[in-house]
Amino acid sequence: MAVLFSSIVAAQERGSSRSSFSAQALDLAPLGDLKSSVLVCDDFRVSGRPFPLHPHAGFVAATYVFPDSAGRLRSRDSLGNDIVVGAGGLVWTHAGSGIVHHETPADTGELHGLQLFVNLTSPNKSSAPKTMTLSGSEVPEWTNAAGDRVRVVVGCYEHLTSPMVPIEPFTLLDVELRRHLTFDHPQGHVTLIYVATGDLAVSSEGGARHLAQRQAIAMHGDGARLSFAADELAHLVVMSAPEIREPVLIDGPFIMSSAEQIAAARVRYRSGGMGQLPPS
Repeated sequence: MAVLFSSIVAAQERGSSRSSFSAQALDLAPLGDLKSSVLVCDDFRVSGRPFPLHPHAGFVAATYVFPDSAGRLRSRDSLGNDIVVGAGGLVWTHAGSGIVHHETPADTGELHGLQLFVNLTSPNKSSAPKTMTLSGSEVPEWTNAAGDRVRVVVGCYEHLTSPMVPIEPFTLLDVELRRHLTFDHPQGHVTLIYVATGDLAVSSEGGARHLAQRQAIAMHGDGARLSFAADELAHLVVMSAPEIREPVLIDGPFIMSSAEQIAAARVRYRSGGMGQLPPS
């Protein structure tokens, strides 16, 4: 049993002149035909109001507020939700057939978080939209004697299970690594490892790789145990989900499996079928 390591990919800086906004955006294009459900992964810092109201359809827009964030996240949507989450919290917006959405910092402190776009299988692209949240205090934490810590934001780790249950399986772990820990890569999944800070060695029976700060690597293939090791404190995020072996068409805020689905999403949005969200 072994996993296959993909090419190492790096985060690229991007920003906005409309407010104080910067992000380390992973360039996932070099992963090629690897059918990862994670299509966007941005490690961002923001203050102000960088983005206008916008629709989503066909995927999940997830925003995880890192525990070191000084600011909180406000998330509003056309389902009537108006949510504020602070450090360590999560907003999981299952857009499905369509939702109008707006996220901004809730206060003056700089908001530091992880923005993910998670693809959905074709049947769930037409499912009813749903927004789920976790506060930081609701996220289970695993620790060991060496001081390694795993926040189980979504999914399971060791004996802990997150109360967040998405419509499709997903694992999101926020890890502070001082020495060593392992992760069981499930068969049929793609596991993406992103190193926010520090340096990391990743190994399995299929080989080993070294990752520097703001680099990531994806693993796929047979289920196997991955080992993570660090000489000094490293902060990493583990994301894992079943492969989605379907076409991926991206048209702005819509991610679908066919041109027909894209066209239908456009019609729903323009006709008000995704609901309305007044300006804040």
